[in-house]
Order: sequence, then structure tokens, then C-alpha cells
Amino acid sequence: MKQINGLLYSQIGYDLGCPMRAIIRSTDPSYVPEGSHFVVKNAETGETAWQGPLYCWGTIWQSTWWIMDFSQITLPGRYQISVERPGVEPLTSGIFEIGDQLLWSKSIIPVALDQLEIRAKLARNGKGWKDCGSEWRETNSHATTLIGLTDLLNWGYMYLSAAEVERLVQQVIVGGNYLAACQDLAEQSGLGQGAVVHEIPNYLIVIPGDVVQSATAWARAARLIYEWDPARSIDYLNRAEHALRYFLKQARPYGAAGFSHSNHGAPAGFVVPKDWMTRDLMMALWAGVELWKAGRLWVQEEIVRLAREIISRQVPEEQAEGGLYGHFYLFPGCGFTEKANTHHHVGHDTGSTFPHYLTGLIEMARLLYDHPEAQQWREAVRKFAYGYFLPACRSNPFFLLPEGYFLGEGLLTFCGPWHGINTSIGFAAALAAQLESFLGDSAFREVAVGNLQWIAGLHAGITRESLAGCQFWHEDIPEGQALPYSQIYGVGERWVGNWTGIPGTIPNGFSTNPQFQLVVPPTRENDGPWLYTDEDWIPHAAGWISALTHLRQVRVYRG
Repeated sequence: MKQINGLLYSQIGYDLGCPMRAIIRSTDPSYVPEGSHFVVKNAETGETAWQGPLYCWGTIWQSTWWIMDFSQITLPGRYQISVERPGVEPLTSGIFEIGDQLLWSKSIIPVALDQLEIRAKLARNGKGWKDCGSEWRETNSHATTLIGLTDLLNWGYMYLSAAEVERLVQQVIVGGNYLAACQDLAEQSGLGQGAVVHEIPNYLIVIPGDVVQSATAWARAARLIYEWDPARSIDYLNRAEHALRYFLKQARPYGAAGFSHSNHGAPAGFVVPKDWMTRDLMMALWAGVELWKAGRLWVQEEIVRLAREIISRQVPEEQAEGGLYGHFYLFPGCGFTEKANTHHHVGHDTGSTFPHYLTGLIEMARLLYDHPEAQQWREAVRKFAYGYFLPACRSNPFFLLPEGYFLGEGLLTFCGPWHGINTSIGFAAALAAQLESFLGDSAFREVAVGNLQWIAGLHAGITRESLAGCQFWHEDIPEGQALPYSQIYGVGERWVGNWTGIPGTIPNGFSTNPQFQLVVPPTRENDGPWLYTDEDWIPHAAGWISALTHLRQVRVYRG
């Protein structure tokens, strides 16, 4: 095995009051000898801000990991870490920053506004956004991004200037209007009222997952832009209602085309049933909750029914897999559980980047708190949170949400998707913040921050070998080193490359598969952050925006 070592730390910085950690990675278990300790010093004054022993987390992904926690630092500033190792040369980090709401202040405008305004100008015919490295404008990417932007408009507006809010509203309209064109084309083509085509002009087909994501996005946008554009607000609301009706009354599951047995961890001979994936039901439930908020109360009966169906698929404690329960089977009676991300080519799995996203059920339990079944909804969220989400994220040193549990292998973190990876990581952070708020438990804070910091640079490190997964980005990385890079282009001390070079872009991220290929079987032996994939995709920004917003919101009330 080739020797790999790395001192890993955030490249954007750390927020005061949140967990602050750095991590050492090495393929040599003796790289950090017994008796080693670390010192964090103010880079300007040289004063020691914190010091302590390193904690050896253990071994995973063919490396040993040592944790340095300096969450006790209370003063903003620029800092540097030194690791003193008995009988060995010390290790020294670069300079990093600690401050109040630092991740927000350094990234929210570049990611949410600057990037998307450029992508709107570059989009085909000036409609929607140039959503990736190519010219595509997919429905699911636009709907996901619109959901992220509406989180920001709903809760984050108070931290933006009036001019920035105006810019944000315009980007919400850019996304909403492109989705409207996709719905108009579907209806005019005889595909059904409320249907939405996948992409103009390349994929004039209907993927039901696109439809419910669009319904959720429109319903949220409609409530939030009314004071700027009442007519468009009502149009979006009607479109959301038509889309959800289409999904509930007319749409049928997509079928086997585009179903990845590998990504789902499905047995080789598994026949795809004529059922919705659980994630489709969760998104339909969320769309219904958003419509209920907008006064379309007919949806209540439907969302109660959807909640029952989702809960019927929850893994009971007595059937725990690897000690984990509370997550969900992909289909009723299928015997294997849904993964965090199974997105790849156009077809059955398209757009499946929201990771076990229980937001609709959480909101429903809050809004319909006195419904006879509300206690069942709350209990379903609790089982998921403590039976699966928290222990799964604690199974690695970064609190990263794994892809899921694979039969015969256990939890795998990187095996599977080659696209949309950082989308799911961002939304995992957002979900953790929502679970902290809903359950009143700060244990979820480390998960929210861990998944955010993975994108901010506290990840497994980029090696020379990692770049074999990239199409465009190339860097001269020293042999045997794992280096931390911010995964937001143009933000931080050092950042990864991507296809377009648009500032604020977040590319795909770490994978076992090369870009656009599903060639690595999902096994424990294969699992690890081996490759970096560099294509742009706007849903990556959506997850980051949602996570920053939800974390900032929960900190208002819980510190």
C-alpha cells in the first residue's frame, strides 16, 4: 500500500460556537506516536489559544485518523496548528480563520447569487440556469436549486441586504419560470396537465420524481414571492397543485429503465416493481405540506395517506440491519433499504439526491400537531434520527452521512454515485439541523457541521491519485500527501477546480467511480474517498445553501 499522510483542516474557516476540529490521516498507524499533542496558536500574536492530546478515532478507508478538537476557542482570529510528535518532526498546518458566522459570510453570496447570476446569463436562450459543465438545464436540478433558494429566502433574508434579497427573488423567478416552461411543453405535448418534461430540448420525457420536486419548489416559491410578484405567485401555486395532482392521480412509476442495481444495493436478479420509491413518496408528502401551508387544504387527506405508506416501509428495531433501524426500505417488501443518493443517468433514478429527506414529515408533525396520527409521525422521525441517522454518521471520523447500508457489506460511504454527491452531503447537514430543532437535541450539531465542513475543506484530502477521477481539474500534488481543499471554487485559502471555472461553483466531490461511470462494485473493500470528480452541478449549491440557512436558524434559538 502506498504511504499517504495528511493534516486536514477547514479551508474556509470555523464558526465560533460550533464544533471545530482538524484531523490527521495516515496509512501508517504509528504516524502519530503515543504522547503526541497539538497546539493551536494565534498566527499574529503567537499566543497559545488551545492545546491538548490527539484522539485516535481508529481505522477506516485504509487509513488511521487522529482527531484534534479545539472547539473551546472563543476569540475570532487567524490561527495555526502545530502537532508535536515524540521523536518525530512536528506537523504544521497552514493558517486558517475562526470567526462569527464565517462560513455564511464567506460563501452565501458567491454560491447563492453570484454563481447563479452568471449561470443565468450563460443558459441556453437565457432561460433557467446553465446547470452543469455542459449546456443542460434539467428539471430536477432546477427544482432542487429552487428549494435551496427558498430556504434562504424564507429564513435567511434577515441576514441579507435589501438589494441582496431582490437579487435572490430574481433567481427564484429564473428557476421557477424555467420549470413553468417545462410544464407548459409537457401539457401542450399531450403528456398530461401538471406533467413536467425533464429537459428542453434534449429530454422531452416525464420523470415523475421531477414532477413532485417541481411541485415542492413552486409551492414554496409561491408563498415567498407574493409581495414582489402576486400574479406569478398565484401562477406558481396553481402549477404546484396541478403537478401534485398529476403525480397522485395520473403518473405511474418510471419502470426499470435507468435503475442501477449497484447504486441501490439491489440483488442482481431484482425485478423493479411497479411501486414508487420511498423518496418519491417523501417528496410528494413535502409538496402536499407546502400546498397545505398555502391554503390548498384538500391535500390533508393525501398527505396523511402518504405518511402512513412511508411509515409502513420503516425498518423496525427488531429487524435492524447492522444494528441500524428507522431508515426505510426502497420498495415495500423488497428486503433492502433506500440509499442517500442513487442519481446517475436519465431514467428511474434521476434526481434521487435528497438523502432520506424527512422535512415534509417533520413539518407535518409541527403543523398538524393535534391530528390523531401526529404521534406516529413524531415517533417515525425519532426512530430514524436515533436508530439510523445519528449512528450512521458517527460511523466515520467526519460525521459524514453514508450512502447507506448494503446487504453483506454494511455501511458504505462513497460507493455508488458519480454525480450529485455534494448535493446529498449538503442536504444531510440541513437535515441534521432540522432534527436538532425538532428533537431539541444538540447531538445533531456535530453532524450538521461535519457535513458542511466536508465541503469547506475538512475532508479526507485530495491526493495525486484522486485527480484520476477529474475531467478538467489538474493540480501538482506532492506524492504521498493528502491536502485539504475547499470544494467551493474561489472561496477559501485553497479550492478545487471544476469544468466551468464559475466562482461559487461546488463540483461533484469524492467517489469510488470515475466521472460518468458505474464500474466499481459497492463493497467494503472498494469503499473510500479514492477519486475526486469535478463536474459542476447546481444542486450541489442548493444543499450548501439549505444547510447554512438551517444551521443559522437553529443557532438563533439553541445557541
